[in-house]
This record gives sequence, C-alpha cells and structure tokens, in this order.
Amino acid sequence: MNKFEKILRTTFLNNSLENWLWFLGILLIGWFFKRMFSVLVSRIAYRLIKQETQNVPAANFVDLLRRPVEFIITLLIIYSAVDEITFPRKWRIIPFGKMRVSEFADKLLDTLFVVAITWIIIRLVKFFALVFLKRAEENETKTDEHLVPFFRDIIIALIVFCSFFLILGFVFRQDVISLITGLGIGGVALALAARATLENLFASFTLFTEQPFIVGDDIELDKMVGKVEKVGFRSTRIRHVDGSLIIVPNQMLVSQTLNNLSERKDRRHKFFIRLKLETPIEKIKKVIQDIQQLLDNHALTTEHEGHVKFDEIGDYSVNLIVVFFASTPDYWESKSIREEMNYLIGNILKENSVELATPTTTLFGITDDKNIDSDY
Repeated sequence: MNKFEKILRTTFLNNSLENWLWFLGILLIGWFFKRMFSVLVSRIAYRLIKQETQNVPAANFVDLLRRPVEFIITLLIIYSAVDEITFPRKWRIIPFGKMRVSEFADKLLDTLFVVAITWIIIRLVKFFALVFLKRAEENETKTDEHLVPFFRDIIIALIVFCSFFLILGFVFRQDVISLITGLGIGGVALALAARATLENLFASFTLFTEQPFIVGDDIELDKMVGKVEKVGFRSTRIRHVDGSLIIVPNQMLVSQTLNNLSERKDRRHKFFIRLKLETPIEKIKKVIQDIQQLLDNHALTTEHEGHVKFDEIGDYSVNLIVVFFASTPDYWESKSIREEMNYLIGNILKENSVELATPTTTLFGITDDKNIDSDY
C-alpha cells in the first residue's frame, strides 16, 4: 500500500500522479455524461416556463438550449479538472512574457463562461420569439409577425454589446466607463462615416411605427412590383414578380412614393369592344344592355358598379368601353375573373350575331406618267 501511495505521489510536470489522474478522470467522466446532463437541464428549464410557452413543443426548446448548456457544462468540467493541477509560476504564454499560463487559463475560462451565458440568453430570446410568433399566428393582423423578428434581432444585438463590455470590465479589468466615454466622443466621427447605414436604420424604425406595409404584402416601388419577404435593420427583401430577390435600402422605402397593392380590395379592369361599323344600332343597344346586366349580376364584380358605354365611332369600328372591378386584391385571381368575363361577353356577342371589327388598310397605287402610252 505504501508503494502504491508512493507511485501516486510521483511528481510529473510540477504535479503528482494522483493529481494528473484526477485531472484526466474528471475530463473523461464529464465528456461521457455532458450530453445527458445538458438535455436533462434543458428539460427541467422547459418545465419551469411551460405555462408561458404557448404550446411550443419541448423539442424546440431542447434543440435551442442543449448546445449552449452542453458548452457551459464542458467549461465547468474543464474548470474542475484544471483546479486539480497547478502550473509552474515560471511558465509563460510567451517566453519571457508577463502573462503566466495559470493567469491566461483563468482569463480564458472566465471569458468563455461569459460567452456561454450570453449564448444561453440569446437562445432563450429566440425561443420566446417563437412563442410570440405562435401567438401572432392566432391574431387576424400580421403586425406581430412583422415586429417580433425585428425586436428579437435588436435584443440580441444589445445582449452581445453588453457581454463585450462585461468581458472587458470583469475579466480584463478595463475601465469600461472611460472606454464608453471615449466611444461617445469618437461616435460623432463614426456617425458621419456611417451616415448611410444610420439613415437606413432610422428608416427601419419609421417603417415599423407607421407600417406602410407588412411582411407578405405586395408593393409597387418605382415601377417595381414584388412581395415583401423580410424587413431588416438596413434593407428590405422583396421578391419580384419574375422570381428574383431584390434588396432595397430602407431609406428608399420611406423617401419615395410607395403603393401597397395588398391594401386594395379590388382590381379595376378597362378595355374596349370594337364592333363593325355596319352593326345596327338596335343590336349595339342590346349588346350594351346584356353586358351591363352581366356586370351587375356577376358575383365577383358587384362590389363596385360596372359600366358599359357607347364610347365613339372610330375609323373602322364602333367602340364600346367596358369598366368593372374584380372583387379580389390578388393579381392572378383578378385575371381569372377577367378571363371569365371575356368568355361571357363573347357569348353575348355570338347570341346577338354581332361581329368584331378588324382594321382595314387601303393601298393606293401610284403610276408613273412616263410609262403610260399617250396619243397626245
């Protein structure tokens, strides 16, 4: 037994063999059980806040929290293992440098602990953002769906900003107050250099307060039509009608005239029916009467009054103007309604034996007097 104790007390790299065995044992045991502990801690945390989760599955919470919890458990394991050994005071990070290995290890672990805690808080923010989005889906308006991602990103940015200064102040013992003051003085120059970015940032706040559109709306901007997919700090993503993705700076959205096509309740259609010039007046009146009756009685055009009028007598046709509103804001659905109206109007023309006019062109020949034989 004394021989075994003597072996355990054998010194190697300034530490006994017993200390090295404890060091390796803690690392190995922790490595095998860290995943189980992380899942267990995540499930316990989920049970504590289950009433506020709006029926969001526990799997989503565990998936978000497992990795950062596993990371912080790993740090605790490493911290416990490192506590079992000592580093020689002469060991330096850089030969002949000032920082010892032990001091470097302490600062590194402290920094990683702050990073791990920040990571956990960010994942919790993302989880509660999912909860609020779940609640927003139950509302008729899409305002919350529009605001939640924006404020989620702002909160995450603030958390990262605070964690950075926390590391500087408590880990590296820097004067954070003086540093923030210095940043305030230099902030003027920074603001001038980042003027465009700040303009877009303030424009994003304008978009969220005034809400000229929300995610999912179809908008028209400078002859560009597309669907809003995401509103960010600097820019807005718009899916063009041709399928391409367009990134528009937020400043442009608040400084130009913007047409929110999704706010319209219907779409206006206007076209001409050109009948032959020789069409009798009685038939023209009958066609106008039948088309007007069609517009008045059709289920998808009765929101607004439609009109059919004898507009003018053209060079080769009698022109009827037709105006009606399709009771839908959707572009392609309104086109389907217009297609149906075209079929029905075609049947009316056929029933009244009325034909459409076609443009005619008369060619006049020009003769050359020199090629004409003359008796004179």
